[in-house]
Amino acid sequence: MTLTAASMAAMMLPSAAPFFVACGRSSRRVGSTGVVLAIYLAVWAAIGAASYLVMSRVMPPSGLWVAAGAVLFAALYALVPWSRRGRAQCQEMCRKPARDPVRGGLTYAANCVACSAGVMAAVVIIGMSNLALMAAAAAVLVLLKWPQRSTSRPGSLTPEGDVALSP
Repeated sequence: MTLTAASMAAMMLPSAAPFFVACGRSSRRVGSTGVVLAIYLAVWAAIGAASYLVMSRVMPPSGLWVAAGAVLFAALYALVPWSRRGRAQCQEMCRKPARDPVRGGLTYAANCVACSAGVMAAVVIIGMSNLALMAAAAAVLVLLKWPQRSTSRPGSLTPEGDVALSP
């Protein structure tokens, strides 16, 4: 169980790297990034442990159709409003992290759970012990959650680079 919890937390770590960097840059308090990181890892370790307990009690069906269904579910889940909202909040928090590390860590972790639940469900159904699957899921989550680059140019007042005109 400990290995499953640790692997779930480790799988989620790369997708949150931009948030941790942003926290480190914005915080003046020593250790606040460590607090955010610890909260994030604890949330995902708890989800990993819960997944392990469920999977150890229930023998899920296996096979190509089950795996295809799990992947389809993950793809469709990425389109639901709460997943998109969680992803948008994760990206926004990478640009402007919360000042309070505890609140920021909990908020970011909650948004991350909301946007990543489909991929996590697919990983649990297909098999959490498959390292290639875990790496592929981590890559998908990095792509989903990675902050969008701003189209603004240095010195511009609008995202498109034009000077904003007052009405």
